[in-house]
Amino acid sequence: MKEAEIRPQALFDRYLELSREDIEIFFSDQSGFVDVPCPACLSDKNTEAFRKLGFRYVTCDDCLSLFLTPRPTEKMQAAYARESKAGEFWSTHFYRETAEARREKMFAPRARIVQEFMRRSPEARVFADVGSGYGIFLEEIKKLDLFSSIVGIEPSPGLAAACREKGFNVVEKVVEDVDGKQIQADLVTAFEVLEHVFDPERFLRACGSVVRPGGLLLFTTLTISGFDLQVLWNHSKSIYPPHHINLMSVEGMRVLMQRCGLELIEVSTPGKLDVDIVAGALRSDPPPPVPRFVRSILSQPQAILDDFQSFLQRSLLSSHIRVLARRADPS
Repeated sequence: MKEAEIRPQALFDRYLELSREDIEIFFSDQSGFVDVPCPACLSDKNTEAFRKLGFRYVTCDDCLSLFLTPRPTEKMQAAYARESKAGEFWSTHFYRETAEARREKMFAPRARIVQEFMRRSPEARVFADVGSGYGIFLEEIKKLDLFSSIVGIEPSPGLAAACREKGFNVVEKVVEDVDGKQIQADLVTAFEVLEHVFDPERFLRACGSVVRPGGLLLFTTLTISGFDLQVLWNHSKSIYPPHHINLMSVEGMRVLMQRCGLELIEVSTPGKLDVDIVAGALRSDPPPPVPRFVRSILSQPQAILDDFQSFLQRSLLSSHIRVLARRADPS
């Protein structure tokens, strides 16, 4: 998989351009922003890492997670999600124009991962996905005929309607507002949501509440421990306010899961794009400052680059982190 297949440069650059314009409209006044401790370990000790577009990113002194503080309140974030030009562009032009590529490169493989994990719970009946978007992943899950009930949890009215048009049951709320008694799923998934939310612990606890006791939670997000984020740092397009505000380290993720009362089964970094993302950044004009050793790596033949990406995956050094956890069964 290549970055351009799921994130074409022209489309993504337009999205970032609109994001910069939105910041002037929604966040030029930061007097209402709130300070937060580390979203992973709750430490209040941190060091400023950099400022980007007027926002302040810090590194936790204890677990090395990167996060935004002060940050917009949940109310501010909700207004931005509803009214921003970037959000509208992502959910219309960007998503629609990349839908089939994402189906092939992202959603279908994720469905196969679900199929693999469900071998551990052959009695599974109910599936729920948090942040279902246009329902492409729900469609891929349906094809596998693993579950008797498939539920989408999607707060955007337009995206929730798109899922309903495809025949899916949708709860039109953020997961934090979903009654855990309303849904009890054998497996809950949440892909690329955690990096956006105001309070990651509250989000994960809410996800856990819609998992039946003994059931599974599978989610992915960004980790600042990953190669491309460490190399590109403040020049990374994946570290971009006000969208990506929580970038936990691998260690921070472990601490967060423990605080949420979820049994951690597996942490992995199966990302495929670290090397390609850094190589793409070096083709930009002007290119970001990158250490000479990294440039040397990227000049190697493709077979060596593939081996290096595999090394990053195995060593928990890719920026795409996947977590599988179980809700404790009190019985």
